[in-house]
Amino acid sequence: MLRRWLILAGIALGGLGLAQQRITIDFWHSMGGVLGEATEALVKDFNAAQNRVTVRSQFVGSYDDGLNKLRAALQAGGQGRPNVIQVYDIGARFMADSGAVLPLEDLARANNFDLSQFVPQPRNYYTVDGKLYGLAFNSSNPILYFNAQALEQAGIPYRNTWSLADLEAAARKLTIKDASGKTTRYGLSIPIDSWFMEQFSYNSGQYFCNNENGRKARATEVTFNNPAAVAFLDTWARLVREGVAANTGRNWADSQSLFAQGNAAIAVYSTASLTGVLRQVGNRFPVRTAFYPYLRERNGTAIGGAAVYLIRGFNDEQNAASWEFIRFLLRPETQAKWTIATGYFPVVKGVTELPSVRQAYVRQPNYTTAVRQLETSKVNTASAGCLMGGFTEIRQIVQSAIEEALRGKPAQQALDEAKQRADQVLARYNASVRP
Repeated sequence: MLRRWLILAGIALGGLGLAQQRITIDFWHSMGGVLGEATEALVKDFNAAQNRVTVRSQFVGSYDDGLNKLRAALQAGGQGRPNVIQVYDIGARFMADSGAVLPLEDLARANNFDLSQFVPQPRNYYTVDGKLYGLAFNSSNPILYFNAQALEQAGIPYRNTWSLADLEAAARKLTIKDASGKTTRYGLSIPIDSWFMEQFSYNSGQYFCNNENGRKARATEVTFNNPAAVAFLDTWARLVREGVAANTGRNWADSQSLFAQGNAAIAVYSTASLTGVLRQVGNRFPVRTAFYPYLRERNGTAIGGAAVYLIRGFNDEQNAASWEFIRFLLRPETQAKWTIATGYFPVVKGVTELPSVRQAYVRQPNYTTAVRQLETSKVNTASAGCLMGGFTEIRQIVQSAIEEALRGKPAQQALDEAKQRADQVLARYNASVRP
């Protein structure tokens, strides 16, 4: 049936092209600021490159906002849903369970589209129960940002890889306090975000949820109170209490502003923040980036970012138009423009060898950090990332636990108590999707 509608839709699209008519499809995304500019540029390029399909893009707020808006549309019987939606990594389990998605693996195989051209880690992340549901579009991983001038002045040699102990020692040495003991430059700044706890677990070879991160079987409980996560949170909280690390809250922009103004010497963000951070820093100081830290031995980070999904419930012509748009986003030339404009790493093989990308990497070597980190990460169920339902709510629980630890609660206690609440969320989710 799938092959039949694709063939019919192809004929319909061809006929519409001859008649100079266009099919309009709706694309929901959660890219704002610099990333939003880059996203809208790609949509504009697609609309100008052919005369069959018009993509009508809409910024729907944060990743959480976008997923909640989709849920509301589905609960309303599908009214107002988009043809294509960008959903963040942790929405993968929900998207597969929702029944609202046309699996892109089916579309790819029906169109003889070679899936082996994709970088394996992003492809593996969005494979649920053996089937690829979404195609990675904007993929990222967390990296360290350094004020290179501050490093040099403190006599700290730059390195690609940092253990948690290395990072703590550097942060202490980079911290500056006045005569009264008030911090005038923090050694470290980390936004309060569960993602950084998740990634530290993965990079230390630990799972964030059971059943090997939900990759061997459906996750039934969280494991974010693992030894690596506890060590990370304990160190983070201790450095905040001692005035070595800043507590800028959950807003990434506040932490980035602190770093860009030279008031924090090391910061932790996504590689997707790179273009924006470089713009903010300007000529104040040189920036260098490095791999994300680990506890004892580096395993590998999971991908972050989001994938694009094709939503069910539209006619053959619209589905074929949506597939054409998704394929455009994943062309090497499109991915090259995207990675240069944003800092997200390419999800298609060979993009880094294109002249435009190689030249961009020469001009700004920091763009290669995320690519090298991905290439040197171990490929296993820890670095695959946790796949579980209710992740949006569970992240909020983890972030509350981080805040409690930064206020003085022991890290182990904060995470143990958070686990009890998170397990209840996960149990409710699993019960809601059981056949």
